[in-house]
Amino acid sequence: MVLNVGHGNCSFIHDGYSSVVVDVPNAIPLLGAMASSNADVIEHLILSHADNDHIKGAAALMAHSEVVVKSLWVNPDSTKFSDAFLDLLTVAADRQSRGLLHVRTNLNVGADGLLDIRRIGVRVLHPGIVWAGIGPTGKDHPSGPISSNGMSAVVRIELDGEPALLLPGDLDSKGFNEMVKAQVDMKAPVLVFPHHGGRSGASDNRAFAADLAAAVEPRLVIFSHGRTHFTNPRKEIVDGIRDALGDGVQIACTQISRACHKNELSLAVVGSDPLSGQTACAGSVRLTKTDDGILWEPHASRHAQTIDALESPLCRSHLRGSSSADKGVVRQSRRSADD
Repeated sequence: MVLNVGHGNCSFIHDGYSSVVVDVPNAIPLLGAMASSNADVIEHLILSHADNDHIKGAAALMAHSEVVVKSLWVNPDSTKFSDAFLDLLTVAADRQSRGLLHVRTNLNVGADGLLDIRRIGVRVLHPGIVWAGIGPTGKDHPSGPISSNGMSAVVRIELDGEPALLLPGDLDSKGFNEMVKAQVDMKAPVLVFPHHGGRSGASDNRAFAADLAAAVEPRLVIFSHGRTHFTNPRKEIVDGIRDALGDGVQIACTQISRACHKNELSLAVVGSDPLSGQTACAGSVRLTKTDDGILWEPHASRHAQTIDALESPLCRSHLRGSSSADKGVVRQSRRSADD
């Protein structure tokens, strides 16, 4: 499940027995999702990089009295010294010393296979060994500048051995180009777009979006963002995705973007959805592994109603002229694994 956490990223993967979490800016939505799945143990807590909108809830989650986090995976980053990051490391060190937590600081391609648990496969596609060894750099480094976003771990979730979800964190254009150079297989049916649909660090954001979409070939692209932060997704990013994939790809935002609806939200727009919040568009997106592949439920009927009420929805070209199934009617099927 890709959770609606406002401006940030959080994914909860649960196969009925085991759980993996990737990023946690706010523990409250995650705790709700875990409770609904009767899950109280997280085998792996994976933090893509040290920005607050990916880690701010991690320390509280690890210290929660009703949740067990068995292992933490996080990369070093000497350029980050926020209170949230320092608190995270302090709590992790304390729990490690008391035998309550295993801390791993090698979240890179060398960890491949170490994160798999039961039916959940976790593939770390980036950073590679060289970049992981170097870490974020300044402009004077022989390798040139490598930002924290460029070092963001790119994780692909697999269910029963099949790609399900690509989580690139805040991957920037230089990091993406490094993956292309290494001929990394990035394909997945669902992509959570990096940096919440904001600027990629490329000179041409539209071209970056097109190249990334072409590499991943998703059927669903999710923008995880908050309505009150920035104006994501950027139009040129959405246009780039359309350039590569046409109108066949479904685009869903967790919250209603100001790029789609500038005016104040009314009840006619947001309807009533206490679980996802009154600024939700698709809200939290549940993915399901079935015999027919990966299906999803983006709060479908409400999502379509919300989009119809928006001033200028960027994803409208997909909905116009589509069948009711394409408009997000929830598809009923036998569930075998959720994420």
